[in-house]
Amino acid sequence: MNGWVAIVNPAAGRPGDARACADLLLREGLADRAEITQAPGHATRLARAAAQAEGIIAVGGDGTVQEVLAGLDRDRQILAVMPVGHGNCLARDLGLGTLVQALAALRGRRPRTIDLIGLRFQVAEGGWTELLAASTLAVGYVAQVVDLGRNGLPWLGRAAYATASAVTVPRRLGMDLAVDGRGPVRHARTGLVVNNTAHLANYRAFPAARLDDGRLDVMETGAGWARQQVHNTAILAGSGRFGPARLYQAEQVGLRLDRPATLMVDGELWPGVVAFAAACLGRACRCLVLPA
Repeated sequence: MNGWVAIVNPAAGRPGDARACADLLLREGLADRAEITQAPGHATRLARAAAQAEGIIAVGGDGTVQEVLAGLDRDRQILAVMPVGHGNCLARDLGLGTLVQALAALRGRRPRTIDLIGLRFQVAEGGWTELLAASTLAVGYVAQVVDLGRNGLPWLGRAAYATASAVTVPRRLGMDLAVDGRGPVRHARTGLVVNNTAHLANYRAFPAARLDDGRLDVMETGAGWARQQVHNTAILAGSGRFGPARLYQAEQVGLRLDRPATLMVDGELWPGVVAFAAACLGRACRCLVLPA
């Protein structure tokens, strides 16, 4: 059996960060080889090609992790995360918000079993696509923020999403929402977020969330720009005041939209989505964390 393979997304985070991290992993003997992604979806193919490796090191952000998960042998292989992306939600929840912490976890080789999100979504006049996600699904405000942060402000690095959240104006969406088999119920919201992690990029938006509780954490947003900024600031300050329209836990969430919208899945954007169904997959993956 081979050792550890690093799958490196050079487009993640600030230019050069991912490649520099890969070079460090190779110099220190923490990775046996490094594979560089060339296009969207390539990380999944590289992970499948590394089926004999003991584990896969995802060098990138949440989108890189999501692609690696699709090719990981989750029954046998272990995932390690190097947080060089913009949001790094999963890494933050694992206690690996810095490269120093992530490197310590890789040296210590202590795995933790976590939940994942099983997702099916439909585009307008199209079929259904199935994905695995580790941290976040969102339509509306949060997806708008990610779009601006990734495509308009990537040069800001980890500050891209925080800056985008301050200038994005929420827009209302008509939606039919079903939760744990109840509904659907009609809503007009500025967004819906379904999370497996406590973090939304820089924000600890779901303080009660756990990676291994068998539950999804759901946020319905309905505020205008000014109230949304107060909510964002309160989260950064660690306060639960000025919260969203609704915040709750569920095992399954289904959504149908009045009009096509962009769905954000772990930092990646899927335009033209009209419906999705998400379910918590309990204890579905092993990830490295800091030694006890």
